[in-house]
Amino acid sequence: MNPHRAAAAESGEQAIWQQVEFGSYRADLPLWLELARSAGGPVLELGAGAGRVAVHLAEQGVQVMALEREPELVAELEDRAMRLEEPFRVVRADLARPDEIRLPKEPGLVIAPLHVLQTLDPNGRLALIGALRELVSPGAVLAAALVDESTLLSAGAAATQILPDMREVDDRVYASEPLWVQVGEDRLTVRRVRERVSPEGERERVVHDELLHRISPERLQLETQALDFRPAGTRAVRSGANEADSVVVLLEAV
Repeated sequence: MNPHRAAAAESGEQAIWQQVEFGSYRADLPLWLELARSAGGPVLELGAGAGRVAVHLAEQGVQVMALEREPELVAELEDRAMRLEEPFRVVRADLARPDEIRLPKEPGLVIAPLHVLQTLDPNGRLALIGALRELVSPGAVLAAALVDESTLLSAGAAATQILPDMREVDDRVYASEPLWVQVGEDRLTVRRVRERVSPEGERERVVHDELLHRISPERLQLETQALDFRPAGTRAVRSGANEADSVVVLLEAV
């Protein structure tokens, strides 16, 4: 195995890895649909990835704006949108540069699935939420999924016993095996081993770490009050054995 070649393959196949690791995850979809149907306007999805949530909502008749930064994922979103009878809108923007976000319509609901809000550090998180408040009217809701840490260790690494996520694409087999979640003072590190097997049987493996900044629902509710959002409750998403549970924090613009 050539580690440089494996890393290059990983970075050049972001849409595939999104589908491998998250494409089959459906535990949160009923909640996003419920919130979307009660929203007073279109739905803005933050960090839409390869379109797992956006496609589902659009197929149910919801107006969706899917925001994504990575060019490969933007291209995947645009391709999937064009195959729908009612396409969703794709917005290319970087959550780390929230002042540059430009939307075609004002959203009535902003959703942040799969802990995307926790990919930002505290300053970035506050900057994004402050910018979102400028983009919505009073009564709009921000719904952010956070890792439910109640089943994690208070410190150290919690080993996982989860079967690899697998998918075959263009005669290649992609597998992503979760190894452990390390709980630090301020961060969670989710480690996976990604493996790609060619039709000839050649295997390429690379370690992939996802870093998430820790924040509790209570802290998020408290810090966003200064940004003109008020707490509007929480909802639990129980994911079963293959994914971490989540707490979705609801915040209403005032």
